[in-house]
Amino acid sequence: MNFDFTLPRNTKSKALNMVLNSNDRYHQREKSKITKRIRSFAYWETLMNKDKKRASFSPSNPCEVIITVYSPTKSRLDPPNLYPTIKAIIDGMTDAGIWTDDNHKVIKAMTFKYGGLSNKIGHYKLEFEIKEV
Repeated sequence: MNFDFTLPRNTKSKALNMVLNSNDRYHQREKSKITKRIRSFAYWETLMNKDKKRASFSPSNPCEVIITVYSPTKSRLDPPNLYPTIKAIIDGMTDAGIWTDDNHKVIKAMTFKYGGLSNKIGHYKLEFEIKEV
């Protein structure tokens, strides 16, 4: 099962930003607004694109998640630094019913990979590949 999310990274206008990096130094209130926006976006995107006939992942039906990060620029990228964004997306996917919970009994492993350029100026592309364990 695969899901793709394309999110804008705008460091000048916080109202347009939908990518959080572990190295960002936002005030907690601003970070909370961005996290809520990402989670809501992930919820709706997942709800529209998921296989409604498929049962949710659960402790008796665990999975692993492989996240491929595509950068908008050629600068060096440390994919795990996008974990705050990934966590908000995972929470949105939980809200949409992909898994019963996002704990260690359901999601057995989470792997980050660099995928190259996103080919969309100012936007990160995040591919989620979800596999049964």
